[in-house]
Amino acid sequence: MDKDTLINNLLANYGKYGVTRAELEPIIDDGIQNYDLSLEAIYSGLRMSLASAFNEHEYFSLDDVMAITGESREELLQRIEQCRKELIEAGENPDEYFKSVEPQRAAVYYFPNGLH
Repeated sequence: MDKDTLINNLLANYGKYGVTRAELEPIIDDGIQNYDLSLEAIYSGLRMSLASAFNEHEYFSLDDVMAITGESREELLQRIEQCRKELIEAGENPDEYFKSVEPQRAAVYYFPNGLH
């Protein structure tokens, strides 16, 4: 993902709330220059922040959260299991917070000579 795609994706979902390219660009640049964050980490972090600010709902994959936290897949899965246990102990339904999704099988086509 490049910077323009990141901004366009965020504007597609949050532009209706008045979020602008001019607001997003310095945040992204700050994350890159001052915090050495990847565009994927910045994108996921902004999605999380904007969803919270505007009471929207976003879904995050393990890869998204790994990019934000720097945890390994194994560490993250352990943390999710611990959180699930804590939610159950608190009388909450952990499925409202964590959803397991089976990957969809997809056909991939490769056209080495392009389409004519």
